[in-house]
Amino acid sequence: MTIKADKRYLFIREAAWFFLLAFFIIQCTACSPLLFQKVNTESASTARVGDPGLSNEEYAMRLLADGWPVDILNTGVNADFLDDDEKNIILAHNLVRYDPEKYARLYVAEYITYFMDKEFRYPGVETIMLTREGVSAAEELYFDLLRTRAVNLLYPSEDLSKAARSHLRYISQRGIRGHGGQGGLRARIERVGIWEERIAENIAYGSFSAHDAVMYMLIDDQVINRSHRKIILQHGLHKVGVAKGMHPAYPTGYSYVMNYAYDFTPHD
Repeated sequence: MTIKADKRYLFIREAAWFFLLAFFIIQCTACSPLLFQKVNTESASTARVGDPGLSNEEYAMRLLADGWPVDILNTGVNADFLDDDEKNIILAHNLVRYDPEKYARLYVAEYITYFMDKEFRYPGVETIMLTREGVSAAEELYFDLLRTRAVNLLYPSEDLSKAARSHLRYISQRGIRGHGGQGGLRARIERVGIWEERIAENIAYGSFSAHDAVMYMLIDDQVINRSHRKIILQHGLHKVGVAKGMHPAYPTGYSYVMNYAYDFTPHD
């Protein structure tokens, strides 16, 4: 009786391990093409929508081809105080806020394939970006977005853009980076208006395009708490101001300052 019971136990245990192994293999087979398949960069969605120099209309049309409701998401289209890249920054934010899973599957999965160890090679761009974490941060973003819920859209604010422009001018003239100076974020924003509940600030340096700037803030290479990603995906931020300019320490592209608020009322 004891021998039979032991054999039965061993059989059940081995069968259980077999099914667990089979399940693991099926799951890995289903996931791996999203992360590691070779990409035809001539038709790649990320390369197409992330091309440098796209007007807001061109960016919107390429996103429309990827199935995005750009008439809803392009909230800055009529903001005459923003240039096209600044409008594109807001539209890029709204993509991932509106449908995080779609953004991950369309763009982040492909972006992952642009890494070679810790080098990032963007299609059609000669500059090679050296990262600290390599592909692991992008893979983390992919899985994070799959379990992230949609949040409200962002809408442009002229006065928050003034605050952002003031800080961009401050850091670029001095060749520095960071959120300090002029009394800090709160003081800069309160000079132009009254904010409610919460405010935040992101800065992207030397980005190839607006789409790339938002993508790289989401990846948040070497930022332990992923604070840029958290701000981009934060519920309850409704207004955003954007400023674009050149920073002397980052000549590879434009730098952007983004100021966010739950709500904002400009001074009279």
